[in-house]
Amino acid sequence: MVTCVLARAFVNGDGEFGNPALVVLEPGGVRLDGARRQALADELGVPATVFVPAAGSGSGRREVRIHGSYGQAIRFGGHPLLATTEVLHRLGSPVSELAPEAGTVGCRRDERGTVWLTAPAAWSKPWRHYEMGSPAEIEALTELPPGEDFTQVWAWADREAGRIRARLWAPRIGKGEDEACGSASMLLALKLGRPLEVLHGRHRAAILVRPLDESRVELGGRCVLDEAGPEVTTRVQAAYAGA
Repeated sequence: MVTCVLARAFVNGDGEFGNPALVVLEPGGVRLDGARRQALADELGVPATVFVPAAGSGSGRREVRIHGSYGQAIRFGGHPLLATTEVLHRLGSPVSELAPEAGTVGCRRDERGTVWLTAPAAWSKPWRHYEMGSPAEIEALTELPPGEDFTQVWAWADREAGRIRARLWAPRIGKGEDEACGSASMLLALKLGRPLEVLHGRHRAAILVRPLDESRVELGGRCVLDEAGPEVTTRVQAAYAGA
């Protein structure tokens, strides 16, 4: 039996909203190929679907494959990997490493319930960054400024504290506003060379980023688990029944 759990990564300070990912734990001996995984992710419409093949008991490292709902596989994604770490922890199978297509990612969950990933920021998509004058300008946006695409717009909310207000769109790949983009925030932390708290999207998703060296960044956020719902569960079960 395939198990699927919906998780919201980077919830805000009230534990609400965040960016959803569906984590699909594949049964032993059964996998969907890449094309069928992508078709299922497109059908489900969740921003990211993470497929986790079965592993031996006690494995601290799990292979994963991530697919977006906009027709593309994702080599590395912050919110789906945080969601997967949280789901595996809650199911009693904690991991110290996840292996998406980009490579091995270190992961941990601290005593406060914050999940952390460590990876090279260069694994992120080539997000642009566009600085604006104030958080109020960010709040007022309904789309990117003219001439921008694949861009995280940001402004200092408190420079001394390292707090930033940010939003992101990627219209050229059919991706609307991203409520919480960890990978773009990793690149921004590396660019600015300092730890940041990024309040992201319309609902101020809380993203924590800490540069560790010239290439690696630690990415953190809190996650909440939700019921996947009967429609999602039925579609996932049907896809694997025909595998």
